[in-house]
Amino acid sequence: MLYIRTLHAATFVLLIGAAPAAAGQMLTVCAESFDYPAPSNLGGLTGGSGWNNAWDSGPNGDNAVIATPGHDATGNKATVNINWATSFREPSSSGFEYLLDGGQFGADGFTLWTSFLSVRAVTVGGGYGGLSFFDSAGAERLFMGSPWLSDEWGVHPYPNGVPQSVPGSNVDVLTQLVYRIDFQPGDERLRLWLDPATSHPSGPADMDLAIPDLRFTRIRIASGGSAGAELYDFDDMRIETPPLTLGAPYCFGDGSLTSCPCGNPGAAGEGCANSTGSGATLAAGGSASVSADDLLFDAAGLVPFQPALLFSGLNAVNGGAGVVFGDGLRCAGGSVKRLGVQNAGSTGGATWGPGLAPIGGWVAGDTRRFQAWYRDPVAGPCGSTFNLSHGVEVIFLP
Repeated sequence: MLYIRTLHAATFVLLIGAAPAAAGQMLTVCAESFDYPAPSNLGGLTGGSGWNNAWDSGPNGDNAVIATPGHDATGNKATVNINWATSFREPSSSGFEYLLDGGQFGADGFTLWTSFLSVRAVTVGGGYGGLSFFDSAGAERLFMGSPWLSDEWGVHPYPNGVPQSVPGSNVDVLTQLVYRIDFQPGDERLRLWLDPATSHPSGPADMDLAIPDLRFTRIRIASGGSAGAELYDFDDMRIETPPLTLGAPYCFGDGSLTSCPCGNPGAAGEGCANSTGSGATLAAGGSASVSADDLLFDAAGLVPFQPALLFSGLNAVNGGAGVVFGDGLRCAGGSVKRLGVQNAGSTGGATWGPGLAPIGGWVAGDTRRFQAWYRDPVAGPCGSTFNLSHGVEVIFLP
């Protein structure tokens, strides 16, 4: 099914989130605003945040260049420099592993928001320009921008999709394109807004359609034309996700209840501070359904590259205030179940689940408390070599 409404006139933002997507705070997976010195080649540049690699932009790094002025509030922009030229980069999944399916972004049950500022800078008679998602096999899976010879903003799913564009849109006017993709079993749902009033709109979209099942590992910016150069500008790119919100967090090491063991409180809503200067957090997502078994946990603020154990217990220790344990507070206890060890990534993130129910043994109606216990062996503030996140309480449903 396809729905398109007429509109007007891209900001380059890539946002990934837990479904259902909602307005509010977002967690940044990666971001790129092209704020490099101008003029310079894009290839080999490593700015922004949350990326696995540098920009790959041709043998001389000149398929795209940094130019001034930029199209967002600060810095410069990227502009395609050679007809049919391409530039690639790979977002990092560190701390966001729950968004992956088989090592690729696009796990069912989550929502991806993609937006970017763009405008056609040079034209000689028609072509294309935009952002694409590529899968782990190197195949283009989804193009977002101005499809071939449309001169309008739209989308082209690959390999067998039909290009679609929004009537009345104008690629020669700087436009913010905001795409929302709801990942679900089978086809995904894609919506597109042009120049929306908010960054995560909830009203009627300018385009609403089903696209084939989508997974990706890399993004590409590119443009080209059959009669000569069709060159596009890009700016303000990011990938974000809303925080997981299932369950009730408790037992914070921020000084609001039991004091941390050596005067090492974390910030509000964190566990006791570790050697990074911050405390660890634990968030639950998916659902509390035992039959669905899609519960997952995401820890942040761990010590990078150190192991972390997720465990559950029947009780909220000390009435939910916790007791001193290592460099932190023990919040969960009683019939403890070990639910798995993960090594924290470079940003201190780790994830567990789905598929935890057989290990945990919970049934509908049970209440369980969860916590992450992690190593801090070198410079932990209290010298105990380990610390803990705050706790999360989940009540299970059928």
